Amino acid sequence: MGLPRFILFAILIGGAFWLWRRINQRTQSATQPSPVQTMVCCAHCHVHLPEDRATAGNAQQWFCSPEHRALGAKARD
Repeated sequence: MGLPRFILFAILIGGAFWLWRRINQRTQSATQPSPVQTMVCCAHCHVHLPEDRATAGNAQQWFCSPEHRALGAKARD
């Protein structure tokens, strides 16, 4: 009677561990939403970068650095 009891106990432990991991994965994925950022284009070098890292210029122009803001907008080639 020892071996069937051991097998049943092992199945219960394995099922509990599987259930715990599955619940834990769902809570982690729900608490970490993927960040969505607005991308803007530098008016001087035309590189795209997140809006929070860009420097605002005049007339709704964005620049990747203060140096490019000082140089001003440049026409696309």
